[in-house]
Amino acid sequence: MRRTLPLLLAVLALLALPASKALAAGNDITLPGGLSPGDFKTFVKELGLAVAYDPVAPAEPRGITGFDIGASVTLVHVDDTVWDQVVSDGAAPSSLPVARLHVQKGLPFGLDVGVSFIEVPGSNASVVGGEVRKAILSGSAVTPAVSIGTHYSRLNGVSDLDLWSWGIGAGISKGFAIFTPYAGVDEVWVHGSENAGIGLSDVSQAMLRSHVGLKVAVLPIANVVAQASFATVNSYTLRLNIGF
Repeated sequence: MRRTLPLLLAVLALLALPASKALAAGNDITLPGGLSPGDFKTFVKELGLAVAYDPVAPAEPRGITGFDIGASVTLVHVDDTVWDQVVSDGAAPSSLPVARLHVQKGLPFGLDVGVSFIEVPGSNASVVGGEVRKAILSGSAVTPAVSIGTHYSRLNGVSDLDLWSWGIGAGISKGFAIFTPYAGVDEVWVHGSENAGIGLSDVSQAMLRSHVGLKVAVLPIANVVAQASFATVNSYTLRLNIGF
């Protein structure tokens, strides 16, 4: 374990590095006076889904002694013609990389809680999110795990924009040796309002989001998770974890 822990921490840092470079200086979010209502609605929906809490994990509960800490990188496909207008350097990528830290803890009675944190290097944007999940079925050698839960995220640091999201959903997973495939669906509500004084109405939007993923236990205390999510905008996530 003494060798495994530093090695995995180094890999987690490397995983987050590409997104940090891609989102370097010049990515402050500001809302220009010429932004149309339609483009503002698109931006709020895409940003809201990009930063909405996502556990990137199977449905099975961790148990009272369970604990996971990890890092992930998500590529979110966005409309760069809209995003070019709201990032300060005017050159947004068509696939927005989002690097995030995750911490999840098991509790009694099949409950899990989790928090995540996003801070965009060179930008005024950061996001804090959290979840509570309850296992309806804990899973066994022959039956899957099934969970329901709720989550919330809020954007911080962007003076021109108030944005938050929350959702409710359900998931299912079944382990086979070192592999645990899983799937789920949730309804995500996104709300955004501008504070730049440019006369844009608030945007409130409900969107259905589904996902499929695979967790692979590569080491006794380490695992890798790959996930694809499908909604108004699609996203693809790779996560590395230390789990106890």
